[in-house]
This record gives sequence, C-alpha cells and structure tokens, in this order.
Amino acid sequence: MTHEVNEKLTRVRTWMAENGFDGVLFSTNPNFFWITGGKQGFVDKGTMDAAVDVLVMPEKAWVICNSSERYRIMEEELTDGAFELIDYRWHEEKEEILKPYLMGKRIASDTGICGSENRGTKLQALRYALTEEEERRLEEIGVESAQILEDSVRDVKAGETEWEAAGRVVGRLMAKGYQIPVCLVASDDRVLKYRHPLPTEKRIEKYVLIAICAQKYGLTSSITRLKSFGSVSEEIKEKYEALLKVDAAFITNTKVGVSARSILEKGYEVYSREGYEADFHLHHQGGALGYLTRDYCANFHTEDLVLEGQGFSWNPTIAGVKLEDTFVVHGDNQKIMTETGSWVYRDIEVDGRIIRRPDILIQ
Repeated sequence: MTHEVNEKLTRVRTWMAENGFDGVLFSTNPNFFWITGGKQGFVDKGTMDAAVDVLVMPEKAWVICNSSERYRIMEEELTDGAFELIDYRWHEEKEEILKPYLMGKRIASDTGICGSENRGTKLQALRYALTEEEERRLEEIGVESAQILEDSVRDVKAGETEWEAAGRVVGRLMAKGYQIPVCLVASDDRVLKYRHPLPTEKRIEKYVLIAICAQKYGLTSSITRLKSFGSVSEEIKEKYEALLKVDAAFITNTKVGVSARSILEKGYEVYSREGYEADFHLHHQGGALGYLTRDYCANFHTEDLVLEGQGFSWNPTIAGVKLEDTFVVHGDNQKIMTETGSWVYRDIEVDGRIIRRPDILIQ
C-alpha cells in the first residue's frame, strides 16, 4: 500500500469513527480516482458512476468488481495490495453479493446505493486537501496540458472551423492519456455573445478563445487561452485590462482560512470599480477544484474555507475575454500549476505584489 492510499484510508476511517459509521461505500468515478491514488475505474464517461466500487471498513478495504472489470482492474490498476477483491458475475445482483459485508452495519456512501446513507457532500470534502503525491501529479498535468493547449492555440489557422480547432487540442490531449470533460471554442462575434461556447462549424476569422478542463489520474487542470490574428480592438484591450485586475484579485486573495465567499466579494468589487458589474452576473466565477471540474462554484452563500494544499481555478469573464488557470494554495501563497513559461504574459500588481498572468497572443 502506498503512503498516499494509506493516508486517504485513514481520513475515511477517522470520518467514520467521528460520525458513527461502520463503513463507507464509494461508487463514483471521482472518489474511485481519489481513494486509489489516481487509478482508473471508469468505462462509460457519460456517467459519474464508477464501473467498480470500493468498500472501506475499520480493518479492511475491498474493491467490488463484476466479471467484466475484475481482470483489468486487478492486473492493471490495483496492483499494490491495498484492496482485497469482492467479485461477482455480471448478471448477479451486487446488493445481494454485498449483504454479508453490510448486513447489520451502518454504512455511508457517496450515492446511497445498497441501502446505505448518502453522505456524498461530506465525503467529497475529504478530497479537498491534496496530498503531496497529488500535488506533484497536478503540477505534472498542469504544465503538460497547458503546453498542449497553448501549442494548439498557436496552431489555429484563420479559415478553419471551431470544430477543427477543438479536435486538434482534444486529440493531442487524448494522445497523452487525458479525458476532456470540457472543451469550449468561440471565435469573433461568438466570443462576445456566449460564456459557455460549445465549438461549432463556424470558421475562425480574427479572434479565438479556447478553454479546457483536462483530467489525468482523475485530477483536473482548467485553462483558457486567447489568440488574435493581428492587433486586438480597443474594446477588447480595455476589457482585458479590467479582467486582469479582477483575476489577480481572485488569485491573490485565495489564502488558507479565508472563505470562498469573501474571495468572491473581492473580485466583485473590482468588477464594479472597473465598470463591468453586469458581466459578473452573467457567468459563474469558478472556485475549488480537484477531482471534479469544480468541487464547488463559489457564490455569496459559500462559507467553505480555503484549505492548505487545496486546488482552485477562478474563471472571470467580461464579454469577449476570459482568464483561467489552476493553482494550489499554501498559506498566503498560490502556486500556479498551469504556467508553462512559454506563453505571453503580463505582470499585474495587486496590493504591492506582482503576479504574472497570461496575455492575449497576437499572431
């Protein structure tokens, strides 16, 4: 058993003891990735349900596989002996197979399966503080996925469709082992109109935005980059100047012990001061992330406190421009995981501190 998996099992067992449960049953993809240290337990990417489950009890942990999954899972994924196998044939009922393990016990789960008590929100929070191993993996995929995105944005050609631009970045990411739950592409007038622009057959003319959420080992890197063929308009310049200030305020105020709500308020103040309050209300501003594209999107009622080692991605927008990167918080500092050093950047000053943020690429 790895140090990481042992730490996570300890978190789960501590939570069980504190809340009076005899066991925890995990059955979603994000939680399978998390508890196993980044191993893959999915088949159908269109569902949150994992193809295999994990049962954690005070003394043992099991992986529950039907006959379609057991061989790959045990031979290619769970090879360190951390989990014992409960297997059954694909046409048998899982609930019947688990009765000897669950009967007479109080079991929590992330979905409420097999008569368990659904504690999905509470269990999700166990994932928020990244382990050292997770942070190293997030840094690895952050730089790699950002480089793939940036190279793909550089390679966008005037006249090609948004679909073609999306296909380039998605194909390159998948060739490196990523799943891509989000890929947004908009060009020209569509950038000005839509906040969640799915790519279309529209041909790119002068200006393009590509935003991705890329997942590897289950962890998410969330990134947006912009490109202009030739100089940008004065309208876009003014909006981007304002957005840089908003974005820097979000990032620099994300500190351990601070509430997500209060960070959102800081960003809102800058939107208002810069004359773009209306844009704040037209798109969520982001929040915490890890094994989901967002663990939560912060709003004015979000009282969650920033944790040591927690991942975040704010994504402020003003019509036509957007900023987005992924970072991990340590104390009062933020380590940006999706900075390659090979893009174009701007230095932004916030309260005497300089933060480097991506600029619009002009080709």
